[in-house]
Amino acid sequence: MRLTLSYLLISLVLFCSCKEKEKPYKIYEGEIFGTYYRIQVADLGKDLQPEFDSVFSLINKASNSYIQDSEISNFNQTGKLINPSSTFKEMLDSTSKFYQMSEGYFEPTLYPLLKSWGFSFEQREQMDTTKVADLIDLIGFDKMIHATDSGYFAAKPGVMLDITGLGEGYAIDKLVEVVERNQISDYMVEIGGEMKAKGMNSRKTVWTIGIEDPAKAEMGITSSMLTKVELDNRSISSSGNYRKFYIDEEGNRRAHILDPKTGFPVSHTMVSVSVLAPSATQADALATAFMAMGPEKAKILAERLSGVEAMFVIGGKEKLEMEFTSGFPRSEKIDQ
Repeated sequence: MRLTLSYLLISLVLFCSCKEKEKPYKIYEGEIFGTYYRIQVADLGKDLQPEFDSVFSLINKASNSYIQDSEISNFNQTGKLINPSSTFKEMLDSTSKFYQMSEGYFEPTLYPLLKSWGFSFEQREQMDTTKVADLIDLIGFDKMIHATDSGYFAAKPGVMLDITGLGEGYAIDKLVEVVERNQISDYMVEIGGEMKAKGMNSRKTVWTIGIEDPAKAEMGITSSMLTKVELDNRSISSSGNYRKFYIDEEGNRRAHILDPKTGFPVSHTMVSVSVLAPSATQADALATAFMAMGPEKAKILAERLSGVEAMFVIGGKEKLEMEFTSGFPRSEKIDQ
């Protein structure tokens, strides 16, 4: 998940059956975090927009690095954040959790490298092993971020945070809290293609989404789906490297996803991953980590985690290949 620009590279398209009479639903939608949101809820006659807007405002103030006076901008400019908000602390707690869970592949201190590689709307620098070696000394959440009772402190000058790797998922979970606090049990909450759904849709069927074919998407065809998945009280997030990349001076394709262990763009053959998890925050963070890890390590970790399943799309010599964790729900490829 990415707050100021959605780096989500697998679109999730909603499908539903039209066999039964529709039930009344209300749709809230608009732009947020540099992408879109769409919330569908059973209509109970109450306007939830003010509560949703409050969620967006709190997250923007805490973690949007493109807002100059946000808490994360304050930290990145000064190397410290005194008396952080509960939202910032909760997001940093989640960041720490998934950093540990992923053995450091979910790495929120990559921001200096992302900026230098040109993946955060900064002008790309001339990158080589010496430049990367200098910057990688600033990387490492457990060593570079010190938490105290008064706030958070960088271990050395130049350390910066980027927690957008779970931001959209975190926002979805907070929006779901609003929905469930209002005693609504049928809903779908989506930000930039990531989503969580529960209960039934307006046609009285389980929410069903399609996972985009990355090979077709790279050619601009966004209607081709690899498979479809039912969502009932679970979340899905996807990440990939097939839309955001550049070709360097030597002709190498550089994906926007960095390996935090090396500081260079990943070189494995995994094109995308889609993660099912109980919470949207977990699905979002793990999708980011799995793309950094590569398919072998990611599949081993996913199999160990309760409630987590994943589908990996691997670039083959002639066509894409799909690999699944043991519990990922299978379906036939969607006909176009």
